[in-house]
Amino acid sequence: MDIPAHRARSSSVSSGSNISESPPQLDASVLALLNDFIANKAKEEARFKALEAESAAAQLAGIDFDGGDGEPDDLKPMVSLQEYKNTFGEDWQLSQFWYSDAFANRMSELLHSMCTAETKIAFMCSPTAFVAFQHMKQLRGAYLFEFDRRFGILAPKQYVPYDLDSPDDFPPRFKGYFDVVVADPPFLNEVTNVKLISTLKQVMQKDAKLLLLTSTSVEDVLEKLYTERPLGPLKRTSMVVEHGQLANDFASWGSWAGADKFGA
Repeated sequence: MDIPAHRARSSSVSSGSNISESPPQLDASVLALLNDFIANKAKEEARFKALEAESAAAQLAGIDFDGGDGEPDDLKPMVSLQEYKNTFGEDWQLSQFWYSDAFANRMSELLHSMCTAETKIAFMCSPTAFVAFQHMKQLRGAYLFEFDRRFGILAPKQYVPYDLDSPDDFPPRFKGYFDVVVADPPFLNEVTNVKLISTLKQVMQKDAKLLLLTSTSVEDVLEKLYTERPLGPLKRTSMVVEHGQLANDFASWGSWAGADKFGA
């Protein structure tokens, strides 16, 4: 039997006193997802604290402590990509999207083929690339320039706090220092690239190589800004860039002769 509309409303009002006694219940599938998220965050925090403790112990033991450019034997071992991703969640407010394992490892192989034991290489705003590169084979001259200070525990003396809004704020010893720079600007606009370029011009050697990873949506910006050595002119490489949770079309560009064959 249909219930008249006015009676249905009356019934709902009269039962209002029971609302506090019987709060709305989440759908079982939604509740399961929420519980999984909370559990994963708890595991992530526990892993981070453990890694933080290991890093502190390593520094006390003198590992990765002097910050010099000597042999890599005393460097703190770099975590695997899987451990890295299980420990460091993506912060979307910082536009963090980790590369796929296959891509990060492939790029590391290509980069190592360009390097010697003496090569000075910077990873700017690209922690996943730094982790993959150092896990594959450690170089003392590899540094991570990154805003998110969580990554300082990965390699305390190879981490450089870096804020794009303060592009000139970095240790003076890195002026004209790097042979190779890998950069992945976090935001897809001209302003971000202008700030990044301000730093690149200062830290790169005159004959250095730049590998830039970004969205194809700003390709016109790259053509406009990256024009002079060692920043450009840029050539789109053959390497296919892959992220785990990003739908934007990404690519990479290199500043050196033959960069178009990189990744072929």
